[in-house]
Amino acid sequence: MAPPVTATKGIQASADGLSSYTARMVQTKDIDRLAVRRQFARRAGRLAQANFLLREAESQMLSRLDLIKMTPASIVEIGSGLGDGLLALRKRYPEASLLGVDVAEPLVRHARQRLSPPADGFLARLLDSTVRRRQPLASLAVADGAQMPLRDNSAELIWSNLCLHWFDDPVSTVAEWHRIIRPDGLLMFSMFGVDTLKELRAGGAELMQFHDMHDLGDALVAAGFADPVMDMSIIKVAFSSADKAIEDLRSMGGNALLSRRKGLAGREQLRRWRLELSQLRDKDGAIPVTFEIIYGHAWCPSRKRLPGGLQPVEFHRRPAAD
Repeated sequence: MAPPVTATKGIQASADGLSSYTARMVQTKDIDRLAVRRQFARRAGRLAQANFLLREAESQMLSRLDLIKMTPASIVEIGSGLGDGLLALRKRYPEASLLGVDVAEPLVRHARQRLSPPADGFLARLLDSTVRRRQPLASLAVADGAQMPLRDNSAELIWSNLCLHWFDDPVSTVAEWHRIIRPDGLLMFSMFGVDTLKELRAGGAELMQFHDMHDLGDALVAAGFADPVMDMSIIKVAFSSADKAIEDLRSMGGNALLSRRKGLAGREQLRRWRLELSQLRDKDGAIPVTFEIIYGHAWCPSRKRLPGGLQPVEFHRRPAAD
């Protein structure tokens, strides 16, 4: 597989267009949430072979975090997967309380094993002193990121890498994240954008809907976040064969459309996929596939908006007259 080629452009979202937001709500009603859970549970053992996009997006998110001056005491990662993001966050914030949440129980079980403290001895001595400890490096839970089993205002940093596009209603999901974030807390996330897999879509493949970067900025403002900053990168991945492309794309989550064919893909469907992908070969014989990755971060205001869009009201005693 050839190394990815990236190109980046950026935009800062504004709250001025909030009144027109209701005309273009971000929805993905074709997503089967139960299928998302089942597909990632079924592919837990194969996710590591295709997590190069996760690691690239994670690297970009960490570089953006370098520009933000904060030392969060409590961090929640939504869509924690195999635990790589939690390990990176633990190294950066050794004193923070970390919680990883994922909808797929096999992924949580795998991450829990990775994050368990090593036995005393040679392996333990190899660990950086900032992460050497006897308790697990992070807590983990099986939960739906759109319905979190957490109290209000319980996280200073919410971190989510290539996860938000798997929710059937990103607007209500972001609102749920706003519920659990503390005032002055930070949300940082990445997700697939509209041009992801555009070559397959052009070839007639039935794919889930991906969202526009500007709509996500509006969704953050609608949920109550402030100063959202959005940017994106285009990554071209060159696959050596159609079978390799199919294998890796399946490992990334597979097809969770409500309209998908139930059961295993038949030979005829696999033949069509191979044919469509093979027709994409470039002059070097590789099969290029596009991934658009959206990056976003936003702050929770110091005066956090209450549920239902209400704002807290403060009463101040009138100064005494001279």
